[in-house]
Amino acid sequence: MTRRVMKGLKNQKATEEEQGTDKQEKISFIQRLQNVRDKLKLGPHHKMERFTAMLGATLTALILFTALSFVTHRSNVVQSVSAQAVYTESFNFSLSNEKMYVEGVFANEDKTDVMILLRMQNPENMSSDASNYELFITGEKDSLTYEPDVTFSLFGSTGYGVIRFQDDEPIPKEVADITIRSNADLAGRDGSGTSGEKDSNDGSFGEYDQGKLFVNPGAEDVTTLDWLETGETEPTKLYTALVAESLDQEIRDEMQEQTDELGKLLNREKEYANRLVSAGYEPPETPWFVNGDYIDENGVLVAARDLAGAFTFDYSTKSIRDGYINQIMNDLSSFDEYMEEHSKNESEAKMDSTREEQVQRIDTIKNEDGAELDLTSVATGSSPSAQVAAKDSVESLQGTWREYLNIKSKLQRDLMRKLLILDADVQSQAFSYSVQSDKDAVTFY
Repeated sequence: MTRRVMKGLKNQKATEEEQGTDKQEKISFIQRLQNVRDKLKLGPHHKMERFTAMLGATLTALILFTALSFVTHRSNVVQSVSAQAVYTESFNFSLSNEKMYVEGVFANEDKTDVMILLRMQNPENMSSDASNYELFITGEKDSLTYEPDVTFSLFGSTGYGVIRFQDDEPIPKEVADITIRSNADLAGRDGSGTSGEKDSNDGSFGEYDQGKLFVNPGAEDVTTLDWLETGETEPTKLYTALVAESLDQEIRDEMQEQTDELGKLLNREKEYANRLVSAGYEPPETPWFVNGDYIDENGVLVAARDLAGAFTFDYSTKSIRDGYINQIMNDLSSFDEYMEEHSKNESEAKMDSTREEQVQRIDTIKNEDGAELDLTSVATGSSPSAQVAAKDSVESLQGTWREYLNIKSKLQRDLMRKLLILDADVQSQAFSYSVQSDKDAVTFY
């Protein structure tokens, strides 16, 4: 018993010694920190020194953050310059105030042949002859590091034009400052004397009708024309690749939307007719311009009877590259005559009572027993619900037919006509396309 007590006292003494040692070590560490603090004059008696140290640390952190932000910004700017092709989406000529749009930048795969597509807002007020224009080209801040072959061309009276950069090597990623000068005054002078750019206020913009744009012909996001051969000069192919193909797709997309809508209306018509049959009534006669139509497995309208003045040619398996006019006539020489004759035939056909394009008013329908129901006397709240439902179905049928006629007319007449006119614009480039051939009309500075 005595040994156990003695052993416990001994262990307790050892523990107290260990705790004392730990305490001394903690005090020694704190004392060292205090010594360092006093040497740096950061103690409670050195407020000014503490403030100076904190201010210095804050300024250092701020400088590092600013430097990092600047480096990141410069990196983003460099990346943007390399990627972005169009910097000026539109501009005005200084004296005529005519507006021009930059529609896009197109190139071959290796970017040795780059075309900047422009579009006039009012082609009738601008010259359609490229020889009436001059170009002045430099860099955004300094002269360009290269000097390519540059030409300016116009696609006749369509309002579209092209500034073309060609070189043996890929066009560098540099922002080009381009001034276009028009030497033909067609619209009069009511402009401001500038092109809207801050650096277009020199005297030449007040003296000449000029516009300024900034583009990067060598940028990464130019549109690649994979099917157009490098150096292609055939006007119809150039216009097709740069202009007509995208317009063709827009028209065809709208045609498909309208055709899909016709399909929905045909399904709706069946639904309302079936409702009448289920209620024991005979559906009214379907108008001739709807009866027999259907949408085939390729999503194309197959019309049992075309509307008066409908254009009938294959657009579902053909595109603007194949052409549409050549399905109707041999060449463009008789196009205007054809369109005039077509319009005349449309007017005459509309006068034919058998081709009347309107939904007749329906006042009565027959039930399965042959008895007639006077729809004019049917009213909600005073007639049986079956009769009210039948009247609603008839009115819905009539509304569906009217909507169907409007859309079918837009499809067969308006949109098909747009495709023909677009193709006429393509084919007309054979004789309306012009290029500025004077080398002195392009100046690098």
